[in-house]
Amino acid sequence: MGLEIKILGPWEITANGEPATLTGERRVGVLANLALSVGRPVAAGRLLAQVWGQSTATTAGKQLHIVVSKLRGLLAPHQDDDVIMTVAGGYQLNLPRESIDAHLFTLLAAQARAARARHEIATADKLFQRALALWRGNALAGMRAPWAQVESARLEEERLTALEDHIDLRLATGDHHAVVPVLTAHAEAHPLRERPRAQLMLALYRASRSSDALTVYQETRRVMLDELGIEPGGALRRLQQAVLRREPALDLASPAQRTTLTRPAVPNELPADSQAFTARATEIAWLRRTLTDTVPERPAVAAIHGPGGTGKSALAVHVAHAIAGRFADGVLYVDLRAATVGLRPLSPFDALSRLLRSLGLDGAAMPPTPEEAIARYRSLTSTRNLLVVLDDALDAGQVGPLIPAGPACAVIVTSRQVMASLDHSSHLHLAGLDHAEATALFARMTDPRRVCAEPEAAQRIVRQSGGLPLALRIAAARLAARPDRALSGLADRLTDPTRRLDALEHADLAIRSSIAVSLQHLQEEPAGHDAAHAFLLLGLLETPTHTAAAASALTDWPEHRAQAALNQLLDARLLEPAEPGHYRMHDLIRLYAREQAARHVPESGRVTATRRAFHHYLATLTNACALIDPGTDSPMADRPGLAFATLGEANRWVVDERHNILAIARQATADPGTAAAAQDLSDALSRLFWRRCRTMELSALSAAGLTTQPVATPQEGRRAFMPISPPRRRPHLTANRTS
Repeated sequence: MGLEIKILGPWEITANGEPATLTGERRVGVLANLALSVGRPVAAGRLLAQVWGQSTATTAGKQLHIVVSKLRGLLAPHQDDDVIMTVAGGYQLNLPRESIDAHLFTLLAAQARAARARHEIATADKLFQRALALWRGNALAGMRAPWAQVESARLEEERLTALEDHIDLRLATGDHHAVVPVLTAHAEAHPLRERPRAQLMLALYRASRSSDALTVYQETRRVMLDELGIEPGGALRRLQQAVLRREPALDLASPAQRTTLTRPAVPNELPADSQAFTARATEIAWLRRTLTDTVPERPAVAAIHGPGGTGKSALAVHVAHAIAGRFADGVLYVDLRAATVGLRPLSPFDALSRLLRSLGLDGAAMPPTPEEAIARYRSLTSTRNLLVVLDDALDAGQVGPLIPAGPACAVIVTSRQVMASLDHSSHLHLAGLDHAEATALFARMTDPRRVCAEPEAAQRIVRQSGGLPLALRIAAARLAARPDRALSGLADRLTDPTRRLDALEHADLAIRSSIAVSLQHLQEEPAGHDAAHAFLLLGLLETPTHTAAAASALTDWPEHRAQAALNQLLDARLLEPAEPGHYRMHDLIRLYAREQAARHVPESGRVTATRRAFHHYLATLTNACALIDPGTDSPMADRPGLAFATLGEANRWVVDERHNILAIARQATADPGTAAAAQDLSDALSRLFWRRCRTMELSALSAAGLTTQPVATPQEGRRAFMPISPPRRRPHLTANRTS
């Protein structure tokens, strides 16, 4: 539910439905002023004038700063960013406008009037009811400052107007019997308001109580003469004459109108929310803010992208459930099937047909062509207040026609690709969970007694799942299906790389299938064949990251062709960006790529490709050594490597690629065809590390048995990196002379 501020009644703040305590008249006053202008700057001078009033204290400005600091401390734990932002000359509260009940009331009342103008009577009735139900008493109740009284009166006038608009709606639908008691109380509470008196007269007349209607007029006339010394207005006088003459215009236009308040089914097509949903607080706050901050003239669109298995759909559904109540016309959900095993992605026309059926069209009313369907969908959504969830999208071409036209609508899109070309959209990259979050999720999905009984095995399962919620879900499902099995058995299978993917399968869930869909899309596109082939070969390498130069050697392609393939793999989320110029492959994706390479690439091709990559690193290190450590014998490679123009370039490459060089050296040692050269590479690398006292890297080489060089001691390392200081100047001593 997020952070909510309620001022339509006694002051109240809630965080995720739980009350948050705020004490101090000035703190309440400052926050109330900021809330009334949420999303807009409020000048510090105005806050001082409103809250501090006539105080002439010279420290008032400092006191305001302290108050704002205290408010930030209260609100910040429930918001992902600076909830009260310092702006030029003042402060600004950064919350969705609908988080403030006064602004939500105004929005709902406006939507109700718009629905009535469209003759959507039942929708308007529901919106008026929701708006009026927000009131818990007098606005800003208990606040006595002059500014609070002015705001309270303004908001009360808005409430009375909305109440009377709602009564007009009910009268137009033949609900006159039910509104008589409501109007009687309203007219007595506000005896000088002519509109509710006129409404009460009309309701009584339609209820066959003409004499009571005329009595209301006489009582109104008496009060106005006594209190104001004036006669009732022209509208009330004309209504009295119409009642006396029993004019037909006072009757309902059609008996059919009496049934228009029957409630139509409001669509709510969301899948069930996950009871085990954990973490993602920052992402949830971003989504809520993006979807509920209204932007004039266009709907809010939040596009979530990331690799398969990271929980994009679960996050979208979780947030959609949380904010569904803000959308009076319901929630639509479409699975676009971009990554569904065995099914083709939905075409935009098929998806539109589903959405139009959800909006009430069917049979002969369904447009026969995509162009007509798009036009009809935009027309139907132009004045609605809908939340649309477009799950598992393929690309922007599939999603574009499905964006509703109405500015009161909002859209959540989930996809593996970045929807960069989707107009007016905000983007969220969803990565895997960190270790603490993954542990918490696994604990929620698994019998806590089993986790407590085998904590070390539980941690191994979490680590081998690589932070992917899908992998954790599969692991938990396997354990739930076999309550008699120990966690350590599953942990052992996951620790073995040759069995890990097999262990991450259960029923219709499988990590292999999740990855395979992305690879299949590449293989089906002519432009994706290079990327698909490069994917298989990249899985052969044990380097933590990949570069275009190394991929060029691995594939034996020009570097620009290898770079294009890497970019396509990045778009398909089979690679993730690492440091500049580097790409990372998730461990589970690497296992799948290696498995597929074993099936589709001959052994000779796999060995040759791996050796090409090794010799790329060997040759490039040789070129670096020629500049860094000239005069030392360097290993010879079978292919040219990268060339360096300066010593600085060579040094930077060694530092940037040291982890990849270590990994490729370890891998090459196991290959009889490169073992000797791998030792040469390791020796050259250890000399470079020794010269610079990079003790961590030397330790890694030594632990892998790749070097005979001694490892520098910590003291030697510190001495090597101590700066050379200029000679210290001896202090000039001045003797104190005494007479």
